[in-house]
Amino acid sequence: MYHLKKMLLLLLALLPAAGVLVSGQPVLDLVFQGMLNDVNGNPIGNEQFRLSLTLRDDLRQETLWNSQSLTETDEEGWFGYSIPAISRYLVSEDGIGVPVIIQMDFLSGNGTGWISAGDEFTVTYTLTPSMADGSIRVQIQRVEGTELLAHSEEHLYAFKDQYPFAYLTGGFLLTDKPPVENDAIADLRQWLFPDEQLEPGSGSRGVKGGFPVGGYRKKN
Repeated sequence: MYHLKKMLLLLLALLPAAGVLVSGQPVLDLVFQGMLNDVNGNPIGNEQFRLSLTLRDDLRQETLWNSQSLTETDEEGWFGYSIPAISRYLVSEDGIGVPVIIQMDFLSGNGTGWISAGDEFTVTYTLTPSMADGSIRVQIQRVEGTELLAHSEEHLYAFKDQYPFAYLTGGFLLTDKPPVENDAIADLRQWLFPDEQLEPGSGSRGVKGGFPVGGYRKKN
């Protein structure tokens, strides 16, 4: 069974734009990592803003979950958030997949210097699950339809936005074995912003080396 599962993950990772395939309907946690940059590409480090997160049923447009918090980037411009057990919003009581919208509103507030009222912006993604033989397959795309690049490992599924806004470059991690490890978060960040020494699209395979572009990487 162990070898069968590894082969299944290998086959999935080789598919174009592979989504998440998880058997047995386990709980899926979601983690987002993003870097803020100004229009000149410089990191917006150590800056505060209000981040409003909303999950909506894409079919009924009902709000499923909402959170607003004062968020601060680190010195390199990174910030992140998590949505534990997001899978409970992706599957109906009848076992049917429910497309869900994640809306991120970047809002100004006290102590916010890099963005002012009127310059606030919204970034929206759609998570589209499908059900097959008791499994959940998830694809993530921008609301206008651009699909995120996907990569899978054992218990870990990464999505990279290839067409970032001027302010935001981001990506998602989904796992059926929480919590997400710090090494995985470091890998996602490296995948989003590869080392300048690497050739474009190369992606190293070491710890904190970034997820490879396509294909499967065995965890040590």
